[in-house]
Amino acid sequence: MAAGPGALAADGAAPEPRTGTRRRRGPLAVVAFSHGAVHVYTAALPLTYPAVVAEFHTSYAVLGVWLGAAGLVGGLLQGAAGAVRRVSARALLAVQDLLTAAFALLGAVAPGFALYGMARVGGSVVSWPQHPVGAAVLSAHYPERRSTVLSWHVAGGSLGTLAVPLVAGAVITGWGWRPALAMAALPLLVAAVLVTVRLHHAGGADAPRGTVPGNLRRLLLTRSTVAILVVSTVASGGRGLGVLNSYVPAYLESGLHIPPLRTGAIFTAMLAGSAVGPVLAGMLADRVGRLRVTAASYVLGAAAIAGLSLVGSGPAGLVLLAVLVGLLAYAESPLLQSLFADAVESAGRQAAFGVYFAVTYGIGSLWITLIGWVIDRAGFHAAFWVMAGSFVLAAAILPLARPRALARPRPHA
Repeated sequence: MAAGPGALAADGAAPEPRTGTRRRRGPLAVVAFSHGAVHVYTAALPLTYPAVVAEFHTSYAVLGVWLGAAGLVGGLLQGAAGAVRRVSARALLAVQDLLTAAFALLGAVAPGFALYGMARVGGSVVSWPQHPVGAAVLSAHYPERRSTVLSWHVAGGSLGTLAVPLVAGAVITGWGWRPALAMAALPLLVAAVLVTVRLHHAGGADAPRGTVPGNLRRLLLTRSTVAILVVSTVASGGRGLGVLNSYVPAYLESGLHIPPLRTGAIFTAMLAGSAVGPVLAGMLADRVGRLRVTAASYVLGAAAIAGLSLVGSGPAGLVLLAVLVGLLAYAESPLLQSLFADAVESAGRQAAFGVYFAVTYGIGSLWITLIGWVIDRAGFHAAFWVMAGSFVLAAAILPLARPRALARPRPHA
């Protein structure tokens, strides 16, 4: 369907140029692999938490403070995406992968909890470019398939973690948590090389100098974008790439007293669902409506999270609910990102995504500290109900994110 000269793209901005085969060979594979490498590291970390808490004689409340600090600092730093828009995505992502690998190794050799915690914070600090830079690059290259492509970006992270729980569980059982964490540095080093060699569509300047501040001011005054930021912050209480990844393995091992190897298998089942769910939801959202599918993901995801806390310790029930949590609860993040991309202009998109991830992953990371406190005070079951409740509240706020323009009839081509 050809667009006329005055037509608008799906996000309300001027349509972006097509490049045929070059577009199809765009940066999706490389950016998704980099995302996967980062999540190899972040998936290995939760499996070390029970052993770290025991070895260093600390508590989940203290661990939650460190995890919350890591998320807050790393999340807020994502707002720097606008300030470095003149630096290429290739340079930002390659340096990110190298430094994250260094902090993985530092955490693996930490002699005490303080250095382990600082390494965990450091890993979050240096990995800030992945979400805003990766999302900006992909949403610019694939405007008409934005939900699908951003879902693949998230799925790339999930695919990168898929083999980690089983492998890390076996390594922890045989040799301890330190070698398991050190192994997470290897794919990050590979990713750094691939990004440097293969990421050619990596220009950093996504807007002329001087235009971004004005765009960001308009962004903050738009009802739909503010609503999306609020929804994402609220939903961080049950987000897969945050609270769930941090505390599901701890619940299985410390709450249900399941051995590390079996914990790794159940966590793998959840991650398998998280690799498939976002892609299916993204494809469906591009067909039937992003707002509608996002709302469904919150409601169904809340039910799955609550069910995981009620199913007991039977392996069949745990595997089934873990898969459902992966399919349903992890789908909301790329769906909400696509709604945000629709609501902002193409000029300054990298800066806009910096704001998005700084707010939702920075401020939203305080949920990790809160959930750790709830676990220590009221137990894992109460914590899972709080997670589910955050999704229900997010679904209730979501209708405010509907762009006013969608109420007008769209012309037929």
